[in-house]
Amino acid sequence: MRTPRTRTSRLIGAVIAGLVLVTGCATPDDRGADRAPESSGAAATVLPAAEGATAYPLTLKTPFGDTTLDRRPERIAIVTANTLDTDALIALGGTPVFAPSTVDRNPWLDDDAVTGIAKLWDAEAGTEVSAESVAAAAPDLIVALAAYETFDQARFDKLSAIAPVLYAPQGELTWQELTRKLGDTLDLTDAAVKAVETAERSVAKTRAEHPEFRGKSATHVIVYDEKYGPYYASSPGSDTAHLFEQLGFVLPEAAAKFTKDGTISDELVGLIDADFLLLSTSASPAYFVDAPLVEAVPAVADGRAVINPQDKEAGTNHFAWGLNVQSVLSVPWLIDQLAEFGGRAIR
Repeated sequence: MRTPRTRTSRLIGAVIAGLVLVTGCATPDDRGADRAPESSGAAATVLPAAEGATAYPLTLKTPFGDTTLDRRPERIAIVTANTLDTDALIALGGTPVFAPSTVDRNPWLDDDAVTGIAKLWDAEAGTEVSAESVAAAAPDLIVALAAYETFDQARFDKLSAIAPVLYAPQGELTWQELTRKLGDTLDLTDAAVKAVETAERSVAKTRAEHPEFRGKSATHVIVYDEKYGPYYASSPGSDTAHLFEQLGFVLPEAAAKFTKDGTISDELVGLIDADFLLLSTSASPAYFVDAPLVEAVPAVADGRAVINPQDKEAGTNHFAWGLNVQSVLSVPWLIDQLAEFGGRAIR
């Protein structure tokens, strides 16, 4: 298993960019903005039947202090904007009563999975949700299993006054570990194991179907708007590199030049070349993709580069967004998308 703390996971700024820049000017989903939370007096069971493996009371440990689940929770609030833990809960057959609006841009989710959520809070800017909004949803468990660095003692104190908090900082857990941790907490251990195994089988199947990728070099560049510039997303140790490797691709030697922060300066543009060069673009990519230095890159000059444009209607580049929210549900979708892109370049 790869080390949980990858470079991409640690670069919180890049994740925020994924939340904001690759999604254009999308507005919060009206269903979530207008949908009122269920009555705090109603017992809303939104989980499958308990498996009987987890004993309560259950202590939830965090660096900020411990909280205790006296009984199995029924109303779960997700307070992270990046949707990793929301996806995990849905994969277990559960439905949060409170979740980030960003979940609405996850194409790997069925519409019913999103419309069943009582309240979507406005997470468009990757900001932290207010404790007051969380309290209004009347949760009996608050989940922050991929929390940003802004989650601190003060925030923990406010949230833990509302309900027990299940916490892990972003990048500490792989998507497999995150899913299992949530499953263990909700007495859905077997469901979590099966969900992870299903996702891993899907990835293995896609790899087996594409032996032509084995040993070919691959590079992924996210072309944000000119204000932010292009970002080398597949340097060694990154989540994107791991996706490439799962399909049998290898990284070009030049990838190591981008391990610091992913910035692609004019001097480094020539190093983005690969057998498979994927350019995921935002709304205004011409400043980069049409630049003479980029046009001179062999993969571009030969017509082998694959352009993955932003969805104009949705205002989102789904693949670039998905790289920042790799989960038990998104990874199989991402792998299939990557295989489709790779097939255009490797024949």
